[in-house]
Amino acid sequence: MTERIERMRGFLASQHLAGWLSWRPDELVLQLGHLSYWGLSVSLLLASGERILFAPELDPGDTVPEGVTLIRYPWGRMDCANPFEILQSLIDQELRRRGVKRNVIGTLRHAHRSSLPVMAAELPPFPPEAIEAISSGTVQKTATDAAFLSLYLHKTRDEIEKIRLTNRAALAGLDAWRAALQPGRTEAETAAAAETAVHALTGRTGIHYARAWAMVQSGPHTADAGRFNRSSGRHMEEGDLVFIEFVTCVNGYWSDLTRTVALGKASAEHEEVLSAVAEAQQAALRSMAPGVSAHTVDAAARAALARRGFAKNFTHATGHHTGFRYHDPGFALAPGSSGRLEPGMIVTIEPGAYVPERNCGARLEDDVLLTPAGVEVLSSKETEVNP
Repeated sequence: MTERIERMRGFLASQHLAGWLSWRPDELVLQLGHLSYWGLSVSLLLASGERILFAPELDPGDTVPEGVTLIRYPWGRMDCANPFEILQSLIDQELRRRGVKRNVIGTLRHAHRSSLPVMAAELPPFPPEAIEAISSGTVQKTATDAAFLSLYLHKTRDEIEKIRLTNRAALAGLDAWRAALQPGRTEAETAAAAETAVHALTGRTGIHYARAWAMVQSGPHTADAGRFNRSSGRHMEEGDLVFIEFVTCVNGYWSDLTRTVALGKASAEHEEVLSAVAEAQQAALRSMAPGVSAHTVDAAARAALARRGFAKNFTHATGHHTGFRYHDPGFALAPGSSGRLEPGMIVTIEPGAYVPERNCGARLEDDVLLTPAGVEVLSSKETEVNP
């Protein structure tokens, strides 16, 4: 985490801040490399590089990274009426001990999304009034928010390796999904096979948490995949195109992949859609390099689909940033996007064509790392290593 800590310290210096306070799960992964269990932990990173984690007493705590100071507060205890008041007092106590005032501590007050904690069956039950109290008196500026969110764009070497591990786990899930594809099986059954394979990796070397969310559509349902993704009880049939949107989290780091395959022999019409999408993805990949604009990559994918007659059937952006969340903050690879690709960025490349008149749709999505020399497809089978 040394490289990330130094980047955070540089950010604090640029914003004239003495520290940064966070509570959203993805922010804790960014700052500490730690995925909170309940989603009720708070991190304080100081300009000195010191990292403090305030976590509930009910949190397991065995995955807190080395070098992080762990301070417990009594959320979940039956004999504690207001644990968040105690949390606030503990934060204030640690700031006073270090002679740091709240008015030189920053927080990201508003965020459109957040990743899930380990206990992902519910959103974290942080009461709004508790967040208000925790963030009271801290620096909250639109420009500072934007500067903090820009920290998500460039992954460190350590983070790249962790996201690479997530992609390897996801590929294991996709292998299990392909093995489960048979006429007569339901979309949901094959989605379960993919999710199970990833979850089963928990406890392997380097993996203390692995979860996946699979959304499988088949036959005519694939034509809707440009609007939404979901698994249903539809029984797959020979000749169907089958589509999976597959989101994976390992130790707090995320991948976002999509595959579309034919169950048996595809019709000529369906094969044409599949091959057009594959060409569009390759065109986008060939266009990518440091300094290239996001809209140029998007245009390459659209031009390839247009040449095959599917311009109107590509209904979303070509890609987005990923790694700390399913969808990281940052510019999309979309028409008119002014963002430029830089080394250390990880983006998805996901062209698609959704053709209701042919009762089919297809998308191919991979996670791509920008390197000084070009690109590396993190989700390529050629680089797969069994976790």
